[in-house]
Amino acid sequence: MRGIIFTLDALIALGIIIGLITGLIFFRTKIASPYLASQQLHFISEDVLTVFSNSKLRDVVDNQTLLDQYISDGILNQSDLDEKTIDVIGALWSAGNVSEAANLTKDILDDFIPSNIGYEFLIDNDPIYNSSDTTRPSYGDSTIEISSGRIVSGYEKGKATRGYVARAIARRINKNNTLVVMGDLITTSVASAQNKINISYIADLPDDATILDTYWFIEATWGIKNKFSCWMNGEKIDGCEGAIGNTKLESGDYIDLLQPGHNIGKIVYRKFSDEPTAGDDGATHLVITYNTSQLSTLQEFGKQYFQTTISEAPIEYKKPIFTINDIYNMSIHINLTNTTEVKNVTLKFMWNGQGYNISIKNVTNGTVDWNDTEIKSVLNSNGISYDLLTGRYFWFIVEIDPYRGDETMSYERKIVGEDSYVSLNYSKILDIGAIYNYIDMTRTLTDYIAEDVDPNFGMSGFYRYIRWDFNLTSKIPLMARWQYPWGHWAGWDPLQLVRANNITIYNHDPTNASSDPFMKAFVRFGYNANPYGVLISDDNKFELNFSDGYSINPADSFGDTTFLVPASVGYGDLFENETDAVDDAVQRLQDVLGEDISVMELIVDAVRIGGVPYMWGPVSARVKTWV
Repeated sequence: MRGIIFTLDALIALGIIIGLITGLIFFRTKIASPYLASQQLHFISEDVLTVFSNSKLRDVVDNQTLLDQYISDGILNQSDLDEKTIDVIGALWSAGNVSEAANLTKDILDDFIPSNIGYEFLIDNDPIYNSSDTTRPSYGDSTIEISSGRIVSGYEKGKATRGYVARAIARRINKNNTLVVMGDLITTSVASAQNKINISYIADLPDDATILDTYWFIEATWGIKNKFSCWMNGEKIDGCEGAIGNTKLESGDYIDLLQPGHNIGKIVYRKFSDEPTAGDDGATHLVITYNTSQLSTLQEFGKQYFQTTISEAPIEYKKPIFTINDIYNMSIHINLTNTTEVKNVTLKFMWNGQGYNISIKNVTNGTVDWNDTEIKSVLNSNGISYDLLTGRYFWFIVEIDPYRGDETMSYERKIVGEDSYVSLNYSKILDIGAIYNYIDMTRTLTDYIAEDVDPNFGMSGFYRYIRWDFNLTSKIPLMARWQYPWGHWAGWDPLQLVRANNITIYNHDPTNASSDPFMKAFVRFGYNANPYGVLISDDNKFELNFSDGYSINPADSFGDTTFLVPASVGYGDLFENETDAVDDAVQRLQDVLGEDISVMELIVDAVRIGGVPYMWGPVSARVKTWV
């Protein structure tokens, strides 16, 4: 019976390999559209990880001479040939034998991955092998790149096998976290300066939150002359009354008005007589630092709500949408109250500064809706797939009644924010199994360098080169987002170059018609961890470069990053006694959590090791493919 089981196991492994090879042969064709290319690269990277995880080393390495040499040199044992491929390569990596791991990786993947595709294999972000220096496409010349990853672990080679190891788990914590509410771009336009546009901003904190600090930056459209007043939870803020253009409210102005749970900040904008619009220019942001015992405070992307907006003239609402997940479908619901006099609503889509009309709909019983088919058909007909939208800002533009300049004041238009939203059906953030629990954290990004002041605007503080630096060592990055007060000199077509960790992620080059489109309102930018390298568990930098005619004000700009922190550490080094092993586990956990997370209840497991191989990992194994 034992022999039969082994035979079946070998046949199953052989079937997996044959099936994957057959599929990969299918991809040895010329890459077609970017969408199909992305799909092909995704399938290949996933298949490679499947081979590594399910196939024995001897079944996938063709170079028997290489294996014999490693066995002769004592780098491998004969028994390693019957281990899973990822276990052997990971063990070599953990022992510092990276060149040997690279040689095995190259031997395997050169046969599996088509020659018109470049690739790289990494463990714990350490490059094991990169094909760029071969006849395959170089990563530096790539136009499409996809990566796939798995959490892996295995036995270490040459590790002591007797003593004590320990792990630590934070069961209850307190953390100092940050809530950020970014304002949307909302305007109304009337001939009369008497019209006021009323916008409410929702800030939902955990019920057990202790509020530590806050500030509120407010900027009106045409932020020089337009006035505004503001309230927090129904109480007027004196420091905001009659403010002109923009202002920054400090903690002492209103922190006593904030509360755990639901908060409503309201701003009433008024149009100066000769300005074309009134409202929020999209640079407004409310930042609240608080302490909570909740491990998970990550805001879901499934419903992204509009802010309650009231005006006695037509409203143009530009809603930025962002998610780090793969989008399956989208829909939009707008509630205008069942007594509204609004006759119709126009919906548009904006991507990379380019607008696309979706449709105009009549209001029925105070509401209007668009389903996924209506949205996707317009996007697809313009070459925009949902895959392109993941990890980048895109916009829905809603016009409540036809939006024109110098309208006459008339009846009230109201968007009910609590029941108006863009709904996303999307994939889950991480498939991390039961290895770790994670604590999500959001941090503001304030460390920047600004150079090349823009003289065109006749004011200080606007620059054409800005760089932000931030560190995410020992963290799992999820996203980084920015919001800017911007300025564009009419009639100019300037450079807009965006780079993250020296990787270009947006480039409008006025001398190159095939470059990315010009974005007039460069008010938001965000990205997730794709393509690989733009957001890493290490030092990060984010750069903006503009030429004459465009600049931003970094002092009033805002950036934040959201990441995951492991709530536990695995078994560490081997110690002669249990006390040292426990102390080591506790210290390692404290180092990972950092100064903003305090452990309130701790579980420590110590295990006596007696002749049992020691583990490496868990770490991330990742395959990158590109064309």
